[in-house]
Amino acid sequence: MKLKDKVALVTGGASGIGEGCVRRFLAEGARVVVSDIDEANGRKLVAELGQRTVFVRADHTVRAEAEAAVRAALESFGSLDILHNNAGMPARGPLEDIEEAMLRRVLDVNLLGPFLMTQAALPALKRSAAAHGHSSIIFTASIQSVMVRPDFTLYGATKHGIAGLLKSLALELARERVRVNGICPGSVDTPLLRDLAAATGNLETGLAAFRDGIPMGQLISADDIGAAAVFLASDDARMVTGVLLPVDGGVTA
Repeated sequence: MKLKDKVALVTGGASGIGEGCVRRFLAEGARVVVSDIDEANGRKLVAELGQRTVFVRADHTVRAEAEAAVRAALESFGSLDILHNNAGMPARGPLEDIEEAMLRRVLDVNLLGPFLMTQAALPALKRSAAAHGHSSIIFTASIQSVMVRPDFTLYGATKHGIAGLLKSLALELARERVRVNGICPGSVDTPLLRDLAAATGNLETGLAAFRDGIPMGQLISADDIGAAAVFLASDDARMVTGVLLPVDGGVTA
């Protein structure tokens, strides 16, 4: 029970990587606020998981809604010890083909939203660190926070932005013992990845192509990301801050 009595807020927590982290946090004793714009899946998940979870419909790119998600944690569970900035969106294609509306949307979701949610959560996280020795901010970054790929320029720019944000913030908050780290997933077996695989024309062929790009020869699971998040949030990582942790089966090795 590495997170016993801790309170976590997970953005984009209704499915995929976020859901995997919510489930893993619960298994380790935390109480969890599931924040997402997907109200149907969010409420369904919380109904399944029970009283140590609460759902709040929040768009982290809107300051008032980010603040409402933090209030939900404080009103439901009395504190906030862990913020997992997980929500994000993919973007692929040559930069010259990306319309301005998409450019602004991806920048908002992948970079502005985590800024706003972090600002909203910081007072509570600082109180938690003062009371318990440390608190934790985790970002779902990407292998494209530490490397690049062609036709992912917009996505890579936002994820490099997350890398800069978390490293700078780790030093800014070090004296207050609010630790800031990121997880860099490779190809994770989520509904989104399966949609991308199916778009190639054949689901199994598409999934095989993703697997073939991983040196360990298998897709990463959402639970693998959750296990890394638990470590970074736990007392085991009390002196770990400013780290980008790849969970990618060797892609960035």
